[in-house]
Amino acid sequence: MGCNIPSVKDEVREIVLKRILSLTEEQKRSKSLAIISRLKKLEEFSKAKVVMTYVSKSDEVDTTELIKDMLRSGKRVIVPVVDKEKKDLIPCEISSLEELGLGTFGVMEPKPNNANVVDLNEIDLVIVPGRAFDKKCNRLGRGMGYFDRFLKRRIRGKVIGLAFSEQVFEDIPVDENDVRVDAVVTEHAVIGQGRSWQMSLTSLRKELFTVRKLVLSSLFIAIFVVLSAVPTFPIIGVAGGRFTLSHILPAFYGILLGPLQGSIVIVLASIISYRINPPKFLFLDFLSPLTNTLIAGFLWKRKTWIAMLIYIIALAAFLTAPFTLLFIHLELSGFIVDLPFHWLHLLAIPISLIPTRFNKSKGSNRIWIRVFACSLLGTMGQHCVGSTLFEYVYGLVFGKNMEYFITTWYAVFWAYPIERMIFALASTIIGVSLIKALSKIPEFSQNPS
Repeated sequence: MGCNIPSVKDEVREIVLKRILSLTEEQKRSKSLAIISRLKKLEEFSKAKVVMTYVSKSDEVDTTELIKDMLRSGKRVIVPVVDKEKKDLIPCEISSLEELGLGTFGVMEPKPNNANVVDLNEIDLVIVPGRAFDKKCNRLGRGMGYFDRFLKRRIRGKVIGLAFSEQVFEDIPVDENDVRVDAVVTEHAVIGQGRSWQMSLTSLRKELFTVRKLVLSSLFIAIFVVLSAVPTFPIIGVAGGRFTLSHILPAFYGILLGPLQGSIVIVLASIISYRINPPKFLFLDFLSPLTNTLIAGFLWKRKTWIAMLIYIIALAAFLTAPFTLLFIHLELSGFIVDLPFHWLHLLAIPISLIPTRFNKSKGSNRIWIRVFACSLLGTMGQHCVGSTLFEYVYGLVFGKNMEYFITTWYAVFWAYPIERMIFALASTIIGVSLIKALSKIPEFSQNPS
């Protein structure tokens, strides 16, 4: 391609412009319809609930009908607003095309009074334009770098480029500022699908082993270990056992680092902290915070079915443990009332799922509600696993009888809703603060995962 990459890029842009100008309006319309039809057949699109797409100009694949169709089907539609001061794009949600007006660089974007900024982590799929693409899914933009800067903020979902076949080359000139997309859809093919396994491994390496993430993960391990030495209220039924401040960390570790990286951090931190806070359950204590991290992390990433599967398994294990009480018998005004012991475990499911799937609040309220929802389900899952370990270890290994457990569960019944709400609220307060602070770091701006 030669040494002068900028000039070669300009040559490619000129070639593409001439090719597009040679197309009739009917050809562009026909090609656009074929491209959008092929896009809709992709699993990434069908599963996406929140889709960010560009609003097309006359020399781009037309996305107008795509936007209308997504709005009709119930998908949330996000479009970019140009921030000229920061030279970046701001993702904003729209509910109709009427909310758009002519904006920067002649691109249609939400009018200022209709701008509803969306957290990057909510976006499941990003659809981008480009002047040119190649068979390796490299992308060449118009030269101002807005989409490249935006994509470097580590969008959670896949990134798919739309292009006429005239815009695709065997190779295009790229440099360190250009961001590759996951796939390119043309009227004839989907480029990049055969590279999914290789791309997954590459994405995993990037996800786990960026320098900043390794440094921050080490810092989070150290924070967990230090807070493990700070006791709070006692653990009912466990002689000498006390909850520590580290119990507020697992949920937002899953949110901040993602379920995989967060789980690694939690397991390592839990094992290291055994020297400070000796394990109570045969060195299996790490399982309960690990469950919290996985549930909160997957729920935050909108992998709802995975989060719910883990939670249901944890709850089922608690319900079927050998010394579990399903009901607490209370005498109220001369009447015996049976109250379900696990009422908050069951209530946590709708409390957590409704905000994460259907919350329509705007601005900063949305992130507070989502973090609390994830933290609540996570800490309730942690309680399930911790209680199950308590029953098996203290009952089957240490030989405690049923009378001991009955006394314990009657006391726990009044205490566990309070302690779990405290943990969820504390995780939310600290988690939201860290999310906002870490959103300025590229590796964390999307999850801040």
